Amino acid sequence: MKPFFIAVVFILSCFILFSCKQKPGISEAEIHFLKGNELLFSNGHTAAIKEYEAAIAADSGYWKAYYEMGGVAELDGDFGKALQCFSNTIKYNPDYAMGYYSRATLEEAIGDDKGYMRDIQRCITLKSDLFVAVFAKARSEYSRGEYKGAIQDFTDVIKIRPDCYIAYSLRGSCKFKSGDFKGAVSDYDMEVKLVPNHITGYVNRAVANGEDKNYAAALADINQAMCIDPMWSQAYIYRGLFNTKLNRKDSACFDFRIAMKLKNPTAENYIKEYCK
Repeated sequence: MKPFFIAVVFILSCFILFSCKQKPGISEAEIHFLKGNELLFSNGHTAAIKEYEAAIAADSGYWKAYYEMGGVAELDGDFGKALQCFSNTIKYNPDYAMGYYSRATLEEAIGDDKGYMRDIQRCITLKSDLFVAVFAKARSEYSRGEYKGAIQDFTDVIKIRPDCYIAYSLRGSCKFKSGDFKGAVSDYDMEVKLVPNHITGYVNRAVANGEDKNYAAALADINQAMCIDPMWSQAYIYRGLFNTKLNRKDSACFDFRIAMKLKNPTAENYIKEYCK
């Protein structure tokens, strides 16, 4: 997961979950915590951490201060401190789903796959509709080649966010890699419907249609992709290959030669194979 995305999710969660307005009769820990939030959003990380530490000194089990301090440490690149803070968040509030999610993102960053999956699953158990967690679990399964589980999790993602075109795209890729080409085409249909100018959707659908021997549809999609980006050399390779399946040697060789002019690294091999 990209650090920028992690940072955005953390800051938004802070803004939504914790108000910066002080209320009458609040505790000393809460006062320091709210001061820390004000400093955090004005980019005063060092001063914010001091206030969070003061909140914890006033109340050693004040989990919100641990969580915020962990987020600041993460933004500053101190993953060890961030992990400890998120662990303390979970220690003092074991039902806080975002504590598990935040710790999981760091575990993924340092290569602790076992810890990552444990915490992501615990997060989802606590809050089954937390989009970022369900999507993260699905994406992780996809990257490990666990396509059956990933398909189910991307389905859950789509239930939460029916407009998430990336979920359709990745679920389609899972189906494609599992040999379900028609299912893949169906998901790529939704990807293209949601984002009509997304070139990857047309290319993915073209390849799936090609594997399903629906070459006319594959050519139509590749042509659409080329309308979006006529300088993308790989599109000419795909179109050339589909033309070979339709016994259109001249058209295929024309495409391979254009791909070679666009400096596609595989074009010359295809010319040698099909254009003798």
